Amino acid sequence: MTKRQISVGGLVLFMIAIGIWATLPKHSGSSRSEASGAVKAMPAREAPVQSASISTKRVTTPDLWTRPPAKVAARHLRRVRFASLRRSGASEQLVDRLTDGDVLIVVTELKEKAQRGDPSAANILADMGHSVCPFASPNVQEAPSLPGQDAEWLNAALQEKIAFDKQLWAVCQQSIDLKEVDGWVGKLAEQGNGASLWLSSVGRSPAAAKLKLAEAADAGYPEAQATMAQILTHPPPDLPPGGSDDGEEDLFKRAAVSLPYAESALAVCEFSGCPGIAIDIPAAVAHAREAAQRGAFDAMIEIGPQVQASMVDPNEALAWNLLATMLAQQGCTFGAFSPQWIRAANSTLTAKKSFDKASSLAEQYWRDYGAQIMANIGCTS
Repeated sequence: MTKRQISVGGLVLFMIAIGIWATLPKHSGSSRSEASGAVKAMPAREAPVQSASISTKRVTTPDLWTRPPAKVAARHLRRVRFASLRRSGASEQLVDRLTDGDVLIVVTELKEKAQRGDPSAANILADMGHSVCPFASPNVQEAPSLPGQDAEWLNAALQEKIAFDKQLWAVCQQSIDLKEVDGWVGKLAEQGNGASLWLSSVGRSPAAAKLKLAEAADAGYPEAQATMAQILTHPPPDLPPGGSDDGEEDLFKRAAVSLPYAESALAVCEFSGCPGIAIDIPAAVAHAREAAQRGAFDAMIEIGPQVQASMVDPNEALAWNLLATMLAQQGCTFGAFSPQWIRAANSTLTAKKSFDKASSLAEQYWRDYGAQIMANIGCTS
């Protein structure tokens, strides 16, 4: 992955705003291998979102090397998608209800709460309408069937996903009026709500969207901080560049407190150099390793093989790659089902004995950090 490939989770709304969907890369949760339920209240100027890695809830991790039933993998995949709504105030219970198909009732409840002035409900609806619903569109290309012994599993998982997406798309089209929802969010943005400012960047010109994102970052909203850092270090072609020092490193570091993918992106910049961020290899390795332990593997997979073995053992870099590959097979990624996942996982299992040390390290990392990784990605409740 090149340093210009960045997380969908942090940038998807901004990409919609400036009209460059075709350039969307993989979500860092894929790591290359790729409303009853209390709705959390957000004050007008909320504190940074608490990282899922410090949750006290116990998470059961699956066997790293075993492919789950197709229905389980399909549920994991859609839960990761809905878990992105946590950034707008969705509770884990609400995410589970959406994942389990209670979409229409949840949306109806959220609309009622939003009409009564609940900021989180309005933000969740807007986030859902702009960044979740598009992935359920019938126009989204699905993975082709996989020939051979894995075809039955992949086809079953894919059909499970398609069937759910049809129901989700119907609710999105019939029950979420984006004009109405964006109106609620716009009023909240005027009051300084960070999530609303971030969401209200959608549909604006690049320059106007950037201003809204800057306001959201100043309000302490982590997703906006990460997005601003990304566009300052890698500005899209049609967006005017920033100044010589717009606090990119500080933005990344503030976002990284609660967003593992921001720490991973910071590591890549520290490794290669970015506007406002000087090359610092030891810091890059430290941030890449910590981001991997939190569930964002991209930086470690990219940086690990390029540094001296005294800084990153080649087996460590390979172990994180193995873990990412097998995690994708669990459906714990952002995107569509892919034959490449299956082929990569099968190749990994076939060659597992050829790299025993890396496999052992991957198992150790999974024991030590698996629960944290699963919780941060949103793969399990």
